[in-house]
Amino acid sequence: MEKGKNSTAMERATLDNGIHISVIIPVYNSAASLQKCVGSVLNQTFSNFELILINDGSSDHSLEIMNSFAEKDRRVKVIDKIKNSGVSDTRNTGIAHAKGRNICFIDSDDWIESNYLQVFTEQYESPGVLLIQNIIRGKPRDLLCKTYNIQADFTELLVRNNLLYFGGPCAKFFERDIIVKHNLSFNKKVSYGEDLMFFMEYIKQIHSIKILDEALYHYEFTDGSLSRIKHSFTSLFTLHTAVIDFITFQKREDKAAKKYLYQFDWDFIESSIDQGIIGRDLKKEESDLYLNKIRKSIGTDHFLYTGYYRKVLFLFLKTGQFRLLLKLKRFLNT
Repeated sequence: MEKGKNSTAMERATLDNGIHISVIIPVYNSAASLQKCVGSVLNQTFSNFELILINDGSSDHSLEIMNSFAEKDRRVKVIDKIKNSGVSDTRNTGIAHAKGRNICFIDSDDWIESNYLQVFTEQYESPGVLLIQNIIRGKPRDLLCKTYNIQADFTELLVRNNLLYFGGPCAKFFERDIIVKHNLSFNKKVSYGEDLMFFMEYIKQIHSIKILDEALYHYEFTDGSLSRIKHSFTSLFTLHTAVIDFITFQKREDKAAKKYLYQFDWDFIESSIDQGIIGRDLKKEESDLYLNKIRKSIGTDHFLYTGYYRKVLFLFLKTGQFRLLLKLKRFLNT
């Protein structure tokens, strides 16, 4: 095993099968990037890991590439789902097969520096501390790197680091026992925000987050990115309700935290209208049904902790002035 300043802590945590880390990579038609992605994992300075590659019904030669890696390296495990079922189900499959104490998720378009896993093992503290590295997306985000107690440092952790916009599963060092014990999984029924929902549920089960002063994960933009797809009202409204559940669980009273959380939630409320209703040109009956669901889901704090424009949207929603709301949104979106 590779030695680091905290390697003794990791040694105490060794499972009987000797696997410390399960690296999970969902794969769907990723033949063009798979060599670089998988190669970067197998080239790690920390070698005590298993690499779980899950083929999500690829129609290109991704599976052939995956099998070729498995033939050359015993740490590689290939799972062929045959039928495409989406990234959430694929990640859940990886979790179900993982044997490591810790889990790292990597997207098949991305790649990591050779000391990516080593840094996690060296900085490991305890199961209740989630480790997060920075992500290179053009340039690293501006993060304040230190250990945060979620209760005592909640506002600084979220507001200073804009943490919920950093809610994807990559560049994080999850504890498998926490995931399994609390039955955490990625929501297969939504097309957007399932990774953020997983992150918020995970935060509920731990006491601290440690942001590391490292940027070793390279995010690659692709033409087929989900961020460019218009998502359904159901997906976006489900994410909105998950954010509300998170706000309710945290029970924050400080204004800075509440302002951040409710403005964050408003982004998904507006997206559910812009994409889920206007973007799909729904008929009056269906759009009214959806807008009424939003009306029932928002409360006074949505009005108090937002700007003037969203206060107007709030009043239109709460008074049932749906036609005026949609007219205003369409005018501003043109």
